[in-house]
Amino acid sequence: MSEERLPTAWDKYVEAKRHALSPDEKEVADREPLSIEQLELAIAEAAAASGLPETGMPPRAAVHPSARKSYSKWFYRLLLALFSGLVGFLLWWGYEHYSAV
Repeated sequence: MSEERLPTAWDKYVEAKRHALSPDEKEVADREPLSIEQLELAIAEAAAASGLPETGMPPRAAVHPSARKSYSKWFYRLLLALFSGLVGFLLWWGYEHYSAV
């Protein structure tokens, strides 16, 4: 017995986007081939509509995000470990040198 899962909101969204962005087969068959200039203009308009710069490439920050957040997380962990080590060392040192045995 195979259970079919119900479509989620995400599945419905993906299907709606696919349907909205796919050209109709009749429109594709009726169009004449475009010249190079017309294609370049269409590409530039599509890039402008999607927010990409004229080169068609996304900004570097979007492709290679900063690792600053990761570095700061490890920095704070290192500070915590050093502080804990210092407290432990001072407790040990105090018991060794100032204990009343």
